[in-house]
Amino acid sequence: MKKSIIANWKSNKTLSEVAYWLNNFPNNEESQKALASLEIILAPPYPFLALAKEIIMERQLPIKLAVQDLSGFGSGAYTGEVAAFNLQDLDVQYAILGHSERRRFLTETSQLIADKVAEALKFQIKPILCLDKPYFTEQARFLSSDSMSACSLAYEPVAAIGSGQAEEAGNLLAVRQELAPLYEAKTLIYGGSVNADNVGAYLKVCDGVLLGGASLELKNFVDLLYVASESLKI
Repeated sequence: MKKSIIANWKSNKTLSEVAYWLNNFPNNEESQKALASLEIILAPPYPFLALAKEIIMERQLPIKLAVQDLSGFGSGAYTGEVAAFNLQDLDVQYAILGHSERRRFLTETSQLIADKVAEALKFQIKPILCLDKPYFTEQARFLSSDSMSACSLAYEPVAAIGSGQAEEAGNLLAVRQELAPLYEAKTLIYGGSVNADNVGAYLKVCDGVLLGGASLELKNFVDLLYVASESLKI
């Protein structure tokens, strides 16, 4: 099974910067072979999805698209919201939902996030459900059994995000055991100050990593991908 490397660009980049990043992503025979063990997922801001899809298809890049959020209300009279329905022609396969920054700055509730999960699944978009320990039990109460089994769980301790203070990789085994009685999902992803120095340790104990700042500069991101790939051979 491939390990997932998820690049969450958050509210960063311009159209020209996105074009540069994707047009310079390595895609020769050597790089394809080297990165074959990884599932690379890119979550750009909404305005750049169409361009990203176009370049990914044109260059046949080994990159899948995700969105950083979704509306919990579906299509209709919801000004400013982006519904899963709106994304049908953009090849979006994943949605990052319940990120700690949205819970904190936009006061998203566990009920709203559960609604977003349900909306994503209606359109065959796989939810990447972000959780920190304070939300483990509460979020589970709002999810249906079908929703639980369809989600990938992304454990992202708030103290580790953007701080450089990453969670010890060894602690993720205990986190997986803590989540197991609450959720039917089997996939566990870690997010929080992941870089080229520690990515290999995380991939040994979980199914993927969620990156923020480490994904913005193309060279740094590609270097991390190669390190991740090599770590899986050991």
